[in-house]
Amino acid sequence: MKVSTWYGSGIYGVRVGSKNRENYFDPAWETIIVVLDGQEYTFKLTDGFWNECPEFRESKDEPVIKNWLLKYRTLNWPNRQTPKMELIPIEPKKFKLVP
Repeated sequence: MKVSTWYGSGIYGVRVGSKNRENYFDPAWETIIVVLDGQEYTFKLTDGFWNECPEFRESKDEPVIKNWLLKYRTLNWPNRQTPKMELIPIEPKKFKLVP
């Protein structure tokens, strides 16, 4: 699925969008696993994910999405032109993020 970068309050995330959320995510899930460069990371799905904010976010203590973006994309983009990438479903609750 096509996804984009999200940024807010010093935290980076991946915006999946409402259509992808409905097609690929289960409301029973509280967390998902995302594979970045062969390493698995767990991300919490907030209440907002199921409402108006369909993105998963890194924690301030572990900036894994920020570091991944630095490696493959950029941390600077024009307003409303966030970098796009692919989030591939591997199994239930588990995805792989590719540039």
